[in-house]
Amino acid sequence: MHYLLKGVQVLFQPGYRKFILVPILANILFFIALSIFMVGLFSDTMSWFMNFIPGWLEFMSYFLWVVFALLFLVAYGFSFTMITNLFAAPFNGFLAEKIQKDLGQDVPEVSIPEMVVRSIKREIQKLIYFVWYGFLVAIGLFVLSFVPLLNLAVPVIAFVWAAWCIAIQYMDYPADNNLQDFKKLRSDAKKPWIHTYGFGGLTSLLVMVPVLNIFVMPVAVAGGTLLWLSKIHQPDAEFDLDDVEETKSIEDLR
Repeated sequence: MHYLLKGVQVLFQPGYRKFILVPILANILFFIALSIFMVGLFSDTMSWFMNFIPGWLEFMSYFLWVVFALLFLVAYGFSFTMITNLFAAPFNGFLAEKIQKDLGQDVPEVSIPEMVVRSIKREIQKLIYFVWYGFLVAIGLFVLSFVPLLNLAVPVIAFVWAAWCIAIQYMDYPADNNLQDFKKLRSDAKKPWIHTYGFGGLTSLLVMVPVLNIFVMPVAVAGGTLLWLSKIHQPDAEFDLDDVEETKSIEDLR
């Protein structure tokens, strides 16, 4: 909550509007398309799955409906975040860079075309990581869903995985700007694990809410940047952010 609130505070300052308008407009269009697709997919999937439920297990159909609904909700938020971030990567990179510079930190200088190309390549690298390990997690959860009692943990495990992925997604923009390797970022993000999963978990909940998820991305980029700076990049450094009221040093970000 702390870093997302600081992210909101940052975005309300002068000079940040241009970094969020284009991504939000793109999010609106994608939100409409994805919502229509996911509603239809959920209905078709449930109809197909229920055909395999024997009569003596019919009493569990409502429970299974809830489990699958929660899984689809997680998948909806996860898919919305991953795909929109792929297209908005350059804008998010520029936003993270501006925040870091406003905190008085140097950022390696690269040309705009170089940054755009690098951002897209990084998003593809992350997407491969998320899809591959997400596929393995999905297989494990599918098997687990047929085990009595243990299937209660399926939505929880899915949510924890989504929280990790989304935290990494938004902390990676400043990491990429500073040329930090993606594997190194994943390793470093495990150290302040409470902050990482707290930030990722709350952001995951927000992106599951239709309409609200349209506006979450720029806030999460700002919050992820502040989290990365204060917990990974230079946890002992002093920063000044004159553009953000009541934020005088990195201590205010922790």
